[in-house]
Amino acid sequence: MRTLLALCLGLSAVSAGAQAAPQQWQGFFKGQCELVAPGHGSLYKFPMSLEVGAPVENKADWIITYGEGATAQPRNYTLVTLDEKKGHFAVDENNGIVIDQYLFENKFVSLFEIGSSKLNASYELHSDGSLDVEIITYTFDTIREAQVGPYLVANYGGKRIQKCTLYKW
Repeated sequence: MRTLLALCLGLSAVSAGAQAAPQQWQGFFKGQCELVAPGHGSLYKFPMSLEVGAPVENKADWIITYGEGATAQPRNYTLVTLDEKKGHFAVDENNGIVIDQYLFENKFVSLFEIGSSKLNASYELHSDGSLDVEIITYTFDTIREAQVGPYLVANYGGKRIQKCTLYKW
């Protein structure tokens, strides 16, 4: 369970930065995260940091670390600008996995599937230098479907929410 969670957290923590890391996104962010489950509340809290490097040819270092000290789990990713005018970016995990994401003003969003989960991630950078991260994990298979006129309406079960507040150092 923790291995899958760590994988999902790593995959989802992939967004931030226009032009492969504009100046306001560059630097070191650090803070706390909380994992919450429906019907159970807070499962546990953990530290997270994010280091965003300066862009070189539409690419920037994107280093996420979960934990600290001896338990630190760094992930060395690359943030890539795909189409700046359309707000289309991606995080290359440098292992064959690439997560596409879109920038809406100061907020990156992505929706992707892995294993038995769908993940909806958002990263919002505030003017005070804080960064709110929210990653919601849903079931892969629908829990309810209905045909309503010409539309198929599908629902997915909520599994976990990772909520983080990081501060620029």
